[in-house]
Amino acid sequence: MLASTTESDDLKSYDLVWLLHLVGDVHQPLHVVTRVSAAQPEGDQAGHLVSLCRAPCKLDLRAFWNNILGRETTISAAKNLAKSLPAPRAADALVLDEAKWAQESFVLVQTEAYKPPIGAGAGPFAISSAYRASARSVARKQIALAGERLAIVLNAELK
Repeated sequence: MLASTTESDDLKSYDLVWLLHLVGDVHQPLHVVTRVSAAQPEGDQAGHLVSLCRAPCKLDLRAFWNNILGRETTISAAKNLAKSLPAPRAADALVLDEAKWAQESFVLVQTEAYKPPIGAGAGPFAISSAYRASARSVARKQIALAGERLAIVLNAELK
């Protein structure tokens, strides 16, 4: 669709923005699940209902993971972050089945996001320095992998 000569540039621009967003999201572990429990039978809204501090603080698990690498508010900040990311394994980058991407994130959310000090229920939970370091490492690997996979998809689509 992006390489189409019959679709409008407006539609292709819209499609590109959504592709960028969705490829990034599926690589972020808390974007693929909601944890259901007896205490939260409707789920925890993908970590939004897991508090990391006492009220009136509003930091939740999903926000923590969304912002673990900082907020890149300028192009130069985003470029600097990109330059510092680890290169993903070539074999991993070549996995282009989005169902497998979601499964990878599902495993990460189980092994990384919902691990101690995150416990059952809504918290509040105190994030340890070890948890923070592990989350930062996972996020760096995932964003690099998402970027590599996105590049492959775009190059294939745009030839």
